[in-house]
Amino acid sequence: MNRPNFPLMTDAELRAYILGNREDKEAFYAYVDRMSHRPPIAIIEPEDWSEERMQQVIKKIEHR
Repeated sequence: MNRPNFPLMTDAELRAYILGNREDKEAFYAYVDRMSHRPPIAIIEPEDWSEERMQQVIKKIEHR
């Protein structure tokens, strides 16, 4: 059986593969490694919770 090429899979494809093949540790580690190398979406300190700042964060997320 041919092994899937995890780097070529989209996030959704890899996630679906993992859910269907829960015993495949290599796939699980490939997914965790991929996710751990991404920056956090947003880190907002409590003093930065202004309406203007929240709108900036929302726009940034929507453009991804």
